[in-house]
Amino acid sequence: MAKQRPYISALWHAVPSNIQELLAQTIQAGVEAHKTNGRPMGKIPTIFFRADDIAIPSTACRNMLRIFAEYDTPLGLAVVPAWSTAAHVEALLSVAPDKKHLWCWHQHGWSHVNHATHGRSCEFGNERKHEECAEELQQGHDTLKSLFGDTFYPVFTPPWNRISDSNIQILKDIGWKAISRTASAPFQEILPDIPVNVDLHTRNELTAASGWKGLLAELRAGIASGRCGVMMHHDRMNSAAEEFLQRLLIILQSYPVQPVPIYSYML
Repeated sequence: MAKQRPYISALWHAVPSNIQELLAQTIQAGVEAHKTNGRPMGKIPTIFFRADDIAIPSTACRNMLRIFAEYDTPLGLAVVPAWSTAAHVEALLSVAPDKKHLWCWHQHGWSHVNHATHGRSCEFGNERKHEECAEELQQGHDTLKSLFGDTFYPVFTPPWNRISDSNIQILKDIGWKAISRTASAPFQEILPDIPVNVDLHTRNELTAASGWKGLLAELRAGIASGRCGVMMHHDRMNSAAEEFLQRLLIILQSYPVQPVPIYSYML
């Protein structure tokens, strides 16, 4: 039986005809709010893109990489080590061999398996033994380092954006320099956090209208904060989502919002 594709959010079934105008209004409002707020995080807002669940170079994944390469925009790619092979990585790197400076290949858990016994999904939570977590985190690091070499960055994106403080400490001990979670994640001071505050694809609104309202509000607030982090899931993208991404990357070029690689926040 063929694997069922993940749920496509309602908004990607009905993209507004005036989406370019809506994007322009949203970005401009975010830029103005950034000024009003005293320019937090810098003179102009920055924006970074993070794509999760990377491994097998599917058509959707290739399309996403092609779009970012076409518009010369950096993309952080969170790679699941247990899903990755040398053949997968070779195929991924071949998509845009002359654009290697755009890609930030980094670690996304170990096998993306939920080990939480209750509550929300989490791969590296408090329920697991310290030794077991440490072994998998080290194995994941070593796997990706061997596959990507010098293009592997010491940033860790936990599956479902959740990880316990004890496991963040393991990451630090191994040598990671930063983690990337959602802006609503619990505060911690063990490693620098690079939060995402815009979710393009794993949205749960029941109607397209409510989905667009929520997405544009997140984009505006993210830009206003001075650091807009956009989370992506290529396996939930359809042609409408790809077209929107192209429009977003194009229109950002007309505003004082600087796309940057995720690793730039490690400094």
